[in-house]
Amino acid sequence: MNFSYWEKEYLISPSDYLIVGMGLVGLQTAINLKEKHPKASIAVIDRHGWGLGASTRNAGFGCFANVSEILDDLKYDTPENVYETISKRYHGLIKLQKKFGDHNIDYQTKGSIEIFTRKNKHELHEAIDSLQGINTILSRELDLDRVFTYKSKCLLPGVIGTIHNEYEGQLNTGKMYRTIYRYAQSLNINLIGGLEVLDWNGETQITVKTKQKIQLETNNLILCTNAFTPNLVDEDISPCRGQVIVSEQMDQLPIEGLYHYDNGYYYWRDIDNRILLGGARNYDSIGETTDKIETSDVIISELKRFMEEQITGRPVSVEYQWSGIMGMGKSKQKMPIIKKLEPHVFLAARLGGMGVALSASVAEDILEMIV
Repeated sequence: MNFSYWEKEYLISPSDYLIVGMGLVGLQTAINLKEKHPKASIAVIDRHGWGLGASTRNAGFGCFANVSEILDDLKYDTPENVYETISKRYHGLIKLQKKFGDHNIDYQTKGSIEIFTRKNKHELHEAIDSLQGINTILSRELDLDRVFTYKSKCLLPGVIGTIHNEYEGQLNTGKMYRTIYRYAQSLNINLIGGLEVLDWNGETQITVKTKQKIQLETNNLILCTNAFTPNLVDEDISPCRGQVIVSEQMDQLPIEGLYHYDNGYYYWRDIDNRILLGGARNYDSIGETTDKIETSDVIISELKRFMEEQITGRPVSVEYQWSGIMGMGKSKQKMPIIKKLEPHVFLAARLGGMGVALSASVAEDILEMIV
């Protein structure tokens, strides 16, 4: 295909910074770079029309930690890394709120509740025993007083105990992405969908090859590809699919706020008089280790069962179902990977299923490394 003068000069012209991945990290990295270097030419490309992996397909949780997940993470990583990651999540949420405004992303600090049933009674006992120690560490790391509190009562069926985190919140994923996308546009950042990167070469001037046979030239290449990073470079990242369902509207909701169960593998919230439920990835961990953006009948059936048995206590219709792709560590470590791969080639990935909370922090960290 022969390109027009307009395309060559204004759409796919050489850039100072080329970011691969139009998700939350990619867009915020571009924004930070443009604010740091207003005269720089910056482009963000994606194989889809927008960040389709998890940035527009998450559950809208403003979460940074729950007790049973902390205890599980400590089995696979050092305490320093586990608590530093939690700190990055918490401060990332604050940065997201301050930068774009609670109203624009519909952020509400409703708190979250982790539930325990007879099936995971032993985990409740472990969590209670660890509560004081975890609160002490988080008080020092986050400057928050008593992050977690234990309560025995809960209206949901079969629950024998709960642990509350009053500092967590929820947001509107669609509003958040639209706000960040439009902000990037307002800075004259070039956003191009429909380009899938295959490879690149060069040191001072980098040539990026795409599946569409369009070549892009840039001085700096930044990969913000999260779960899809293994398609480009070999890192400790594995794609993991997360399924989500949303119920019909209800006259009276059984719950409000955010809930977690089973080390965070099940998570749900209220949205527009509906219940949004996601997770159950551990129900078929092999099948869900994939980057295919499809729904799984096995997982959807399990989510429906869980919603009716554990949340609503009655049959409900499901009106929405979808999947998103998260970038997890093969080693089960969750610290984001932020590194220089080559001269002028950088990587910011592995958000560990907490991309909403981590995105602003990771975007700042990669900026510091590039600058």
